[in-house]
Amino acid sequence: MMSLTEIPGIGETLAQKLVLEIGSLEDVERALEDGDVSTLSGIEGISPQRAVKLINSANGQVGEVTTTDEGRKLHRDLIENISFHIKTKAAKDRLTILNPLTKSNFSEIQSRAIWSKNAIRFVTDNKSSFESWISHISGLSYTKEPATRIERVIVVPNTDVIEELSHINNRCRILVRSDDEKWQDYLGIPRVTWIGTGAPEEIPSGWVVGKSDDLLYKLVPEIPLQWLKLNSVNLSIISSLLDEVWPISIIGEKISEPLEQLENLPLLLQSLDNDSVSLLNLEKSRDGLWGEVKSIEAGVNDAIVSGTSDATISFDGDEVLSYYSDISSLERRLKSTVADTIDFSLQDGIRRLEKYLENTNISIPSEFYSSEYPCVINRESIEQIETELDSAILSERTEGEIAIANSTVKIMKPARQAISKFIEIDMWLGIGQWAVSNRCTMPEFSRLYPGVWMKDGRHILLDCEPDPVTYGIGEVAPQGERERIALLSGANSGGKTTLLETLGSMILLAHSGLPVPASHASVGLLDELHILAKVSGTQSAGALERTLKKLAEVLVSNNRKVILADELEAITEPGSASVILGGLLSASCENEDTNVLLVTHIGTAISKVMGGDVRIDGIEAQGLDENMDLIVDRTPKRNHIAKSTPELIVRRLAARSTGHTSEIFSDLLERF
Repeated sequence: MMSLTEIPGIGETLAQKLVLEIGSLEDVERALEDGDVSTLSGIEGISPQRAVKLINSANGQVGEVTTTDEGRKLHRDLIENISFHIKTKAAKDRLTILNPLTKSNFSEIQSRAIWSKNAIRFVTDNKSSFESWISHISGLSYTKEPATRIERVIVVPNTDVIEELSHINNRCRILVRSDDEKWQDYLGIPRVTWIGTGAPEEIPSGWVVGKSDDLLYKLVPEIPLQWLKLNSVNLSIISSLLDEVWPISIIGEKISEPLEQLENLPLLLQSLDNDSVSLLNLEKSRDGLWGEVKSIEAGVNDAIVSGTSDATISFDGDEVLSYYSDISSLERRLKSTVADTIDFSLQDGIRRLEKYLENTNISIPSEFYSSEYPCVINRESIEQIETELDSAILSERTEGEIAIANSTVKIMKPARQAISKFIEIDMWLGIGQWAVSNRCTMPEFSRLYPGVWMKDGRHILLDCEPDPVTYGIGEVAPQGERERIALLSGANSGGKTTLLETLGSMILLAHSGLPVPASHASVGLLDELHILAKVSGTQSAGALERTLKKLAEVLVSNNRKVILADELEAITEPGSASVILGGLLSASCENEDTNVLLVTHIGTAISKVMGGDVRIDGIEAQGLDENMDLIVDRTPKRNHIAKSTPELIVRRLAARSTGHTSEIFSDLLERF
């Protein structure tokens, strides 16, 4: 891919903004390559339309065949119609980049057409697999990159290294160690990345030893761990796809290939949810420590009382007087009587706590009891044990996180690639489903001539079941219908404009590499498609001059094109319009790169100006049915001038109106 500033529409300022907002240059390039419209359009100042242009420019898909607002709107409406059959939002967004390309991009058009054919085949031949895909893929989106600050300290030997780590500076703290500092001076920090000489031989828990040119993910392992958690939904979807057996087909292989590098993903996701046995033991020991201590205290006291309940002591006269004069000797005599019982009970209490902590590797402090009887356990000793448990838990958790992070780094790139590929596949399978639902076929292309011809073509954007029409112009049409210029006459509300849009749809979809709603279609590869809507009202002299100049330039240019124009006579008075349009069309008759279909009500007058050298086709209205709807053959009759039959419209209005309004239309009908 070209550098950001080489992409048309991206200057130095926007390039810096993209990197800052999205995360890194690599992330920006990935978004452009993947067609990630949502990420790009989420940046202030970039609309979805601009995002599409940037993506297409970055991927060399420039040169749209559409030249008018009417053509662009028709294409957007077609894309929106297709999008209803696509499952994920990301794939719907990606669909918008399928712009109709010019003939110079024929290789890309062919590539898209191959995707379309394979998608149609997958949807029709592998229905159960397609249903499985639909059931799994919902919720898939492009990967998100973590941006929060990390509680890790990177210790570097000098300020020069800080410059090398400028891409990390906003993610975690970087410290420059002094010459007399050792790694032991940083042991109080739980998460340290040590760069340079003087690293510990045995790496403390939570520490990383690296080089300044190591990948960000190695230096700050919490970032891949955050990435794993942030994209857990996406990764769970991929994991579910691993459980399916995909058919041996082009699309089936495209689904299976990215999954081959992600076979360990389910275990990784499981490790994210499941803490280690050691960590669970440590947490359980810490959480129950004080309760256990109280229980031990009570047990020791009960054992002492029970063990001394039958103890007796007797004195003779001399001993009584001796103890009377030296009370401390009496205390020693009493203690010696119960000493064994108390000592055994105290040791039993220690053994009980040792057993409680046997899976933690925590030692019991020597000054464990602050009082033998009544037994009181030293609170400072328990607080020390609790502190050591907390430290062990943090160490175990950190080691586990680093292990998971290291495993995550291995799957990040293939997971991103898989997610991007699956979004693309979802887009194409949605297109395939749309094509099947609308009985679409792949068009044939002519690289030599312009033109468009369709058999049973349908306008799928109507709010009703469209009538199929077989019609076209140019060298791609069957023998006898290959005139490069044709005029289309016919009944009001007979479907002339609809036919024009249907032909435009065939060209737009074909140049986008997509199926077309027809049983067969032939399309000449174009440089330009001009769809010209009806002009409202007579134009001023200046506007008329600009319109005529533009029309003349388009008609005689050497660019290969089709012009679909709707009632251009409205640019000026009917008499003058026929002279102008007839003259312009005559000038383009010898231009083999130009095809024109003009919907007009002044076809006869234009034909006279052209000396009769133009084909006039007509959509004939045969009357009104019992519901007062027009009876029309939507397929034009070749070389037939059809009347506008406004009287049929007036008759319908007279029948459907009431009161004075009905009388007006009835009177008009009599005048016909």
